[in-house]
Amino acid sequence: MAKRKSKEPFKPVSPEKMQMDTERLLDYIQSQNFGSLDEINEFISKNVIGKQIDEVVPEVSPSVTNEQKANDMMYNAYDSTPEKGKKLAKEALKLDPENVRALNYLADQERIAESALKLYQRAMESGKRQLGEQFFKENKGRFWVMIESRPYMTAKLGFAHCLEDLEWNDEAINEYNELIKLNPGDNQGVRYALGSLLLFTKKYKQFAELYKKYTDEESTFWLFNYALYLFATQGPSEKANEALYQANQANPYVIDFMTQRKKMKQNPQGFYSPGEENEAAYYLMDNFRAWVNVEGTLDWLIRFVETMKK
Repeated sequence: MAKRKSKEPFKPVSPEKMQMDTERLLDYIQSQNFGSLDEINEFISKNVIGKQIDEVVPEVSPSVTNEQKANDMMYNAYDSTPEKGKKLAKEALKLDPENVRALNYLADQERIAESALKLYQRAMESGKRQLGEQFFKENKGRFWVMIESRPYMTAKLGFAHCLEDLEWNDEAINEYNELIKLNPGDNQGVRYALGSLLLFTKKYKQFAELYKKYTDEESTFWLFNYALYLFATQGPSEKANEALYQANQANPYVIDFMTQRKKMKQNPQGFYSPGEENEAAYYLMDNFRAWVNVEGTLDWLIRFVETMKK
């Protein structure tokens, strides 16, 4: 009797694939010559919500230019296995050596930080040339709104991560800060990586300036880092204790893991939900080094746990 084939695991859509789908949809909407925003909203509510992009946007004529063909290859690459995706990205670069998404894809597949850094740098330089100096002047502060800027922003963030991996911390901090200046709304979540690095390098004044830009945020990542900042600069003050309490309310597993009251899984899954163990694991993967870099944090956490028991 033949064995039943196991069901293939769900493959989440990559951010780049989502961005390319968004570009296809926007191009299609623009081609329809709607008369008002209300007409666009009505079209989206009736024809877009709950559907795949291929169900909404009709097939277009075959690509003609090498740039268009390269973009088509990258659309397929982000929907393929890593092995096939790398082949498509390399083919795309043969057609269009300046293709930012192809360079980003290959950089993302690299396991050697130096190699990834070079690819991201090439992608950044290509993206900057394609956008042009005037684009930067006119759109600084709202880059993410401009869809065409996103491949460049992805390259710049990848470049910053590689700098941090290579312990070129000041250079990484500069890149992170530039990203936030280009897009203060921070759709990429740059503030988390920047905040973590500022705390690890004990640049507390810069962390305070960053925190002021996003004081309304209540995520586990932001609340715990703020508590650490207060403890590092004030000690176990009333304000630091209150911040730690608020952070613990967001996710109690963080302190459980740090005080070894609960064992953390070695390989958390590639997703998490607020308040759950996986979120705490991902927080500590990025921030544990900052906590242990401040003397007395473990004792502070243990005293906090003991107080909470009373």
